Amino acid sequence: MSSEHTPMVSCIVPCFNENIEILKTSLSSVRDQSFTNFECIVIDESTNQEIAEACSKFCEADPRFIYIHPEKRLGLAASLNMGIQKAKGALIARFDSDDICHLDRLSKQVNFLNMNPEVSVLGSAIEIIDEGGKFISFRAYPLSHANIEKKFVFSSALAHPAVIFRKKILGEGDHVYDPSFIFSEDLDLWLRLLNRGVKFANLSDALVQYRQHHTSRHKNHWKFNIKARLSNISRPYPIRKLIGISGIWVWSHLPRGLQQFLFSHIQLRRV
Repeated sequence: MSSEHTPMVSCIVPCFNENIEILKTSLSSVRDQSFTNFECIVIDESTNQEIAEACSKFCEADPRFIYIHPEKRLGLAASLNMGIQKAKGALIARFDSDDICHLDRLSKQVNFLNMNPEVSVLGSAIEIIDEGGKFISFRAYPLSHANIEKKFVFSSALAHPAVIFRKKILGEGDHVYDPSFIFSEDLDLWLRLLNRGVKFANLSDALVQYRQHHTSRHKNHWKFNIKARLSNISRPYPIRKLIGISGIWVWSHLPRGLQQFLFSHIQLRRV
């Protein structure tokens, strides 16, 4: 990609000590997209030199890939902010270094946004796979803005690695994602955008294979989840939101084994 060319989509991919073969599979799924007018900015914080070299070498082979290795550890939120600051595209696509994009992911999402200019944040359904790439389950999300807003009262209504959004909605500033959020940085951003009247949607197609390492969250995840919700309470549904926060607090105090059991039977669906 020449320096004069402006891509339509900027894919932001954070990486930290990922298994090399998984990393190559993940980046290859971006490289091979049917939609080709993109750049892929890889923010690699790997401390393993072999992994960093493999990631750098992969990026060097395709001019659409931009490899960045920060001098110091930034963390996920700050890495995403760095990638967004450097992005040239009008659309920002999130992706993780251990997941797999369906080859028409960008094409379908760009087409939808072109046909629906009122929508600024777009996700999709996902297929959940294990560490070996074996299919576990399918996860769908509400499609319309109204239903997405309702679902956010109690849980997440977007799969972060499957999201694409218009860069112009972010405004000015270095902190698109709040770096103080070690977990739930995406939830905090989505709730802030909802409060500003930004319109959301999801596609019914599963466009990303999401690698599920655990069926329960880190204990600190729920602390930041509740922080994001308390920081962004507004109309509509203020009473429901308080009830939702209370329910999340109760869930966070359940034994880890019970969380795993309930998650496996409620959240995961095979098709």
